[in-house]
Amino acid sequence: MNKKSGLFIVAILLVASLSKAQNLSFGPSAGVNFSNLSSNSNTSTKTGLATGVFLNYSSKEWFGVGVQVLYSELGAKLKNTDNSINLNYIQVPVLFTYYFNGGNKVGSFRPKLFAGPHVDFLLNAKDKDGNNLNPNGQFYSSSDLGVTFGGGFNYALAEKIWLNVDARYGLGLTDATKSTTSNSMNRNLGINVGVSFPIGSI
Repeated sequence: MNKKSGLFIVAILLVASLSKAQNLSFGPSAGVNFSNLSSNSNTSTKTGLATGVFLNYSSKEWFGVGVQVLYSELGAKLKNTDNSINLNYIQVPVLFTYYFNGGNKVGSFRPKLFAGPHVDFLLNAKDKDGNNLNPNGQFYSSSDLGVTFGGGFNYALAEKIWLNVDARYGLGLTDATKSTTSNSMNRNLGINVGVSFPIGSI
């Protein structure tokens, strides 16, 4: 079993474990990625979409852990052209969160820091015009392993309903390509907004 498959199994087991917990929330998330590929002087930052759903366990004070399933547009622009490399993934981050404020009432403001691993599964690789850049899976890896870290805040909009805002950095640890001459890891800064709704007694 490789590391990527192992992390995905861990994520599934964590979801199963969280589903039995009492202080649970879930909801949609949407945001924007500013991405590039490392070790490539011919590329620059491109903008893409990040959207999906999350399931969180959060204590009433300081700690939280959650799993997200996101459609995430990564890749890079090609310098001196109007073309781009569009790498579209299903991304599964597992994030561990520390809250600086244990408040849990309407109007509570909870700054937070978080970090954890993520695994990405490549859906497709296309250029700006939609042309396939990865025929028969020849040029880009089917999955990618990395770490996500960042910070933000939760704000209680109503009883047990939270606005979630965060800025995160995704650091790819494996080569997104199948090149034998260089390594190109995914790099992205993301800004995300979501709303969480209670499942249990949180």
